Amino acid sequence: MSVTHPTAFRDTVADLVDSTLSTTAKLKFRLAGNANAPGTAVATLSMANPAFGASSSGVITAGAISPDTNATGNASPVAAATLETGGGTVVVHCAVAASASDINMTGGLTIGAGDTVSCSSLTYEAMP
Repeated sequence: MSVTHPTAFRDTVADLVDSTLSTTAKLKFRLAGNANAPGTAVATLSMANPAFGASSSGVITAGAISPDTNATGNASPVAAATLETGGGTVVVHCAVAASASDINMTGGLTIGAGDTVSCSSLTYEAMP
């Protein structure tokens, strides 16, 4: 049997992620890393205030996300992303790939210096 949680609890967790991100949340694309050591950021996108709408069945959907029109870039491919507070506290760390990942990136996984990086849609789902 797998672990599951009631919908009301999942909503609480998802809404907590949003409120913890606060008013100046960032979506950062990174080369590698984990939640405690997130790795080198190559693009930083600013999120709306609030970053997400209210949770429904444990899922929150991001508002508008502003593109990074002058990415730092790197020759290595992006492998991870973080959602963090404006102060740089990581709240969520996830995988990035071309497909079948937490975040699917089109146009290649390598971001060059000066590239524009955008995000057309983003959802977060609390544990089942």
